[in-house]
Amino acid sequence: MSESRNATVLSLEKLANLLPSPLRPLHGKRAAPLDLPDNIICFCRCSATDLNRPQRGRALHHRFVLIFALETAVTVAVDDRAIRLHPNEGILVLPFQFHDYIQPEREELRWLFITFELIDIEALQTLRFRPFVITPFVRQTCAELVEAYLTRGEGDLTSLLLALLLQRIRQAEPIQRRHHKPAVSPGLIMQVNQLAQSREHPLSVKEIARSLGISASHLRARFRASCGVSLGRHLRRLRLEKACGLLRLSQRRVTEIAELCYFTSIYSFSRAFHTAYGVSPMAYRHGDRVRRTG
Repeated sequence: MSESRNATVLSLEKLANLLPSPLRPLHGKRAAPLDLPDNIICFCRCSATDLNRPQRGRALHHRFVLIFALETAVTVAVDDRAIRLHPNEGILVLPFQFHDYIQPEREELRWLFITFELIDIEALQTLRFRPFVITPFVRQTCAELVEAYLTRGEGDLTSLLLALLLQRIRQAEPIQRRHHKPAVSPGLIMQVNQLAQSREHPLSVKEIARSLGISASHLRARFRASCGVSLGRHLRRLRLEKACGLLRLSQRRVTEIAELCYFTSIYSFSRAFHTAYGVSPMAYRHGDRVRRTG
């Protein structure tokens, strides 16, 4: 039943009266194979400044980011599109989509974020670039999810409620709104991210600088000044974040992932991965806790 046709919930008694009375109640609806969201994190941002913090978190990511604008309008720049989110609206950012936040209506806000991993990425492709209204059903399911998230020992319930929430969002009617290119040009880190991920082979610092119309030395200095980390280290982190996604969301061998992420050997890949996250690639694949470093 879609939400547009079910504005008011019928009572359980009325719904029960609509059910048939079969003579042989042995065959019913069968469940499709269920791929549940995993590694769920919920958090809230209360100021526009905090939306773009930390800077390093604006690099490539391999997680889904479900955003609920509860108070205050802000534009979400996703890849090359700018999508204005008003209060009581939301959007899902898919893995490996660059996103940033611009043009806040005011500094004070309340935005809820739910980030998670899901093996079957294709199941949510219909929500790409598709803002949605936070309907009463979506809001109620989201509230139950956050309550379960805040309750110790309710990880399974949190995962089930998020799966239900995503289904509610898929059923909700999309907002018909034209997307446009951001009026504000993307910051340096976003420009570097887009260039670094737009080619089949990794670009060198000189090639990135040439694309931006500046010298390599000037690019390195500007990047460190604005982002607080060296450009080389940031580019390596992009490759490692891509590796994280492949480890979690694919069945590829570790040696193949190392090659896809442009590491010269499995040994250099394993060493860089352990330095960045505190665990080996195989331990990360099997769900061990990571230690994030700068």
